[in-house]
Amino acid sequence: MSNRISAAGAEVIALSVDSVERNAAMFERWPTPHVQYVSDPGGDTYLKPLDLFDPDERGGIALPALLVIDADANEAFGSRGTDFADRRNDEEVIAALEALGLDPIEAPTGGPVVEDVDVEQKGAFTPKLFGPYFSGNKFGALAIRSRARGDEAKKLAKEHQHMAQSMLDAWQEVNS
Repeated sequence: MSNRISAAGAEVIALSVDSVERNAAMFERWPTPHVQYVSDPGGDTYLKPLDLFDPDERGGIALPALLVIDADANEAFGSRGTDFADRRNDEEVIAALEALGLDPIEAPTGGPVVEDVDVEQKGAFTPKLFGPYFSGNKFGALAIRSRARGDEAKKLAKEHQHMAQSMLDAWQEVNS
């Protein structure tokens, strides 16, 4: 995925309320050398101005989002989640990026640099949980979709099911 993003002239920036140390621990567990990590504890610098902050969840967390910002700092594509599980398929983002017609860039490398990172920090999602987590999401969404009575509920369940499958597909690609 990161190759497609840099080929479309963009880079990935991951914003979170987590500290630099916690982001470094996540990077150690999940090596993502083409992602720039930005810590925004309290969400005041980036998350709140971008309407990506949920103050009611665990004292304030970032909402999942995929944003494409063009060279003039305009939002060319935006998908903001309403909760921690509301994610979108990457293909929408790639299509929006490619539509901008930017020149390819060299993907950034590296991650947060912190000496003596404690990778066992509480709450850091481990790679061994990724597959079971999204498999559970996928089949839970399938069950909800089959039980849903309204079109909107069925649509949301179907979107969640497809998102979970795209995450599993990406995970398989990375691990093969």
